[in-house]
Formats: sequence, C-alpha cells, structure tokens
Amino acid sequence: MMQHKITVLGLGYVGLPLARLFATKFPTVGFDINQARIKELKNGHDDTLEVSDELLKSALVEKNPSKEEKGLFCSYDLKDIEDSNIYIITVP
Repeated sequence: MMQHKITVLGLGYVGLPLARLFATKFPTVGFDINQARIKELKNGHDDTLEVSDELLKSALVEKNPSKEEKGLFCSYDLKDIEDSNIYIITVP
C-alpha cells in the first residue's frame, strides 16, 4: 500500500484547519511563505483563532515526518515539501 505525505500550501483560514485535520491521520507539512506565521504556529499559537492552541499543539511535530509517521510540521522551506506526494493549494 502506498504511503501518502500531504503538503498544504498556505496556512490561512482554510489551510491551517485542513492541515491540522490531515495530520491526525497522515504525515503533513503545512507550508507558508510568511516566516513570522510559521514561527507563531511552531510555538503552538494561531493568531487568527482558526485552530485552538490545544488542537494545534496536539498535531504539531518537531521535525518533518517520514511517510510512516503522522503529525503536522510547519515550514517555509521548499526543501521540506519535496518528498510529499499530495499537494493541496489553499491560497487566494
């Protein structure tokens, strides 16, 4: 069975809740070009309040997950999304 790794491009009001939910079942990378936003999310807080801090923290992982792990890794580095095989674009 093929293992999936998901990247959600854009961590706004659509992308972040979607990435958080995918991360409960799949290895997921949340990608955004806004470095301040990534730092905020890695610290377990969402200023937009789309995802509670508790839910966000429960999904976050410290390092980019392999295809056998699950969890949400947030990044602004394109290298972190190279090994994904599903890309979901959630930008305006």
